[in-house]
Amino acid sequence: MAKVAVLGTGAWGTALANILLENNNDVYMWGIDHKEINDLNHQLNTKYFNKQKLYKKPSLVTNQIAQIFKNKPTFILLAVPSVFIESTIKKFINLLNYKCIVINVAKGLNQDTNKTWFPSIKKMMGNKCKGIVTLIGPSFAIEVFKGAPTIVNTISDNLACCRIVNALFNNSHFKCVETKDVIGAEILGALKNVMAIAMGVAYELHASINTRAAMLSEAVKEISKVVKIYGGDINTITQFCGIGDIYLTCTDDKSRNFSFGKQVAKVGIKNTLKNNVKTVEGYLSTKIIYKVIKKYRVNAPIFDGIYEVLFENKNPKTFVPDIIKKIID
Repeated sequence: MAKVAVLGTGAWGTALANILLENNNDVYMWGIDHKEINDLNHQLNTKYFNKQKLYKKPSLVTNQIAQIFKNKPTFILLAVPSVFIESTIKKFINLLNYKCIVINVAKGLNQDTNKTWFPSIKKMMGNKCKGIVTLIGPSFAIEVFKGAPTIVNTISDNLACCRIVNALFNNSHFKCVETKDVIGAEILGALKNVMAIAMGVAYELHASINTRAAMLSEAVKEISKVVKIYGGDINTITQFCGIGDIYLTCTDDKSRNFSFGKQVAKVGIKNTLKNNVKTVEGYLSTKIIYKVIKKYRVNAPIFDGIYEVLFENKNPKTFVPDIIKKIID
């Protein structure tokens, strides 16, 4: 039995908390949404999972982060949107007087450094951290919460920490497999969100399986090029955090990035942004990736095209035809 602080009471934080509760861990949850907190104190999170109950009630659910750390959790699960990672760490870093393992599940890129979140978290945690493990892979929160068989990767520069985290989560329907390519895995996590928006546009406007398969194949090729630029191992694309997460995020309406892209195809980017209340990591990462491919002169028609649709008001209907024109060997 371990003590785990789950920071974030959204869908993913709750789904992972439920796995931890199934595995007989003490779970302490912190969030800022009062309705979610009230629900969780009644073994629910109706916003995301209707009336389906958690395996059992968490040991503590509160909006007072200091209360969480009075219990001295040995694991800290960062399940807040990536734009709030730094502000969340600042809330608890001075409350720590011991070393812990940080588990990061946020995807995307740091808008200030243009890099993945692993080095930023590592720098902020300093000597108060035994290790940082990123948990990433093909996993919709609703399906994890319902107990659907799921396999993800744990990634760290310290594989011993990965194995400790694996033991924390592994059970009959949820499994973690470690890998050490931190850069490749986290870049994949950011890139697939951008591509999911692009695939949403393509899928909404083209019902042909031929077209969709071609776009997804080109997406994987372009993603591989950018992973290599960042210094990641292109073989990581064969991991669960690679092709598994790409397929999941780029083909299903449960993906907020994919759904965002479909909405852009229907009503345009301005109206989509006006009506969207969810954090869409791919939208935030698109500008960064576009700068990278321009700097290194990468032929990446899909990345080019989705940037033009999102930030240059390009007509989504020309998106796929223009990509076909630009694809080269």
